[in-house]
Amino acid sequence: MNLTSLTLLPAMFGMVTAIWWSLPYLSRPTFPFGVQVPADRIGEAPIGRTRKTFARNVIVFGLVAAAASIPLSLRTDPRTVISLGVTGLVLADFAAYSFAGRQIRVAKQAGDWYGGARQGVTADLSFRTDPLRVNWRGLIPAAAILTATIIVGVVRSDTLPATLPGLEGLDLDGGPRVPTGFWFAANPVIAQAAVTLGTALVLAAILRARPEIDAAKPAATARRYRTYLRGLANLGFLTAACANLTLAGIALRLWEILPASPLGTIAIATPILAAAAAVVRFELRIGAGGHRLPDEPSEAEERTGLVQRDDDRHWHLGGFVYINRDDPAFFVHQRAGGSQWTLNLGHPAGWISVAALILVALAAVAAALADTLGILDLPNTHGF
Repeated sequence: MNLTSLTLLPAMFGMVTAIWWSLPYLSRPTFPFGVQVPADRIGEAPIGRTRKTFARNVIVFGLVAAAASIPLSLRTDPRTVISLGVTGLVLADFAAYSFAGRQIRVAKQAGDWYGGARQGVTADLSFRTDPLRVNWRGLIPAAAILTATIIVGVVRSDTLPATLPGLEGLDLDGGPRVPTGFWFAANPVIAQAAVTLGTALVLAAILRARPEIDAAKPAATARRYRTYLRGLANLGFLTAACANLTLAGIALRLWEILPASPLGTIAIATPILAAAAAVVRFELRIGAGGHRLPDEPSEAEERTGLVQRDDDRHWHLGGFVYINRDDPAFFVHQRAGGSQWTLNLGHPAGWISVAALILVALAAVAAALADTLGILDLPNTHGF
């Protein structure tokens, strides 16, 4: 096992553990482990105990996975160990999260937490009559970086060597070199285009999605949600630009314009790490749906006498999956985690989207199998 594998093993397991450990704290307080509870019940003892148990389990799973992977990586391919280990750790953490959600549901039913509450829903039509205006010029930096990378690539294309680096190791110069081909050489640019277009499409869908309005405080939550959407759009623009900048650095290294060195690798990774820091800051200051934003003085006493309607029956797998055939919404805010979204799998468009993803996955598996059997000759991207 080389230094790269020794560094990557704890980093990957640590990242997975940190993400799952933080998930309950990033979620809105009224959705512990994907279960809806009234605002006056978020301090119930079963919720606190379940959070502590889940956090302990996630840390133990991470330590066990890391401890088991190190000796295994000495006997076999470290990349296989990392892939299988991370997959197993994610599944274990997901199982713990789902079990925690079931415990909250049991406590909720046993304590009759919605007993005597007037349940309701609220719609704010101003999101349709006066939709949030987003300055789409925020995508210009990402598009400019993409354009600049394309120009550099076109200029460099005639002088590319016969083989390109495999981009392994801390200096991105290890591994067997790969024969120069269009798809391998253009991979970073294709990824940049996907990031730029994907950001625009996702933000457009989010801005048109149904807003999350609390029936207990509709005016306050509507204002916070507008602030949240505006911040989310700006965060999306920043993340796209940072991702494209990192991909531009990878392209320069792949085309051997940027020399191989650990410092160069750090410089390449810095933009995407800065974007990750911005995401964490956004979640801690604004939070999903803007729930961390304080009330304005005029909103402090707002009370309608209602609590948001309990619709747990439509949410599955710990608040990750939403299935409601009676809901016309296609894109909805996910319960689990922070600023995450999911498809309504009860909507016809949701079925079509999932079917399309399954077909793409099956086609990729079939193509890889055909390549292995010699039926097809796919371009070798060396796992890029």
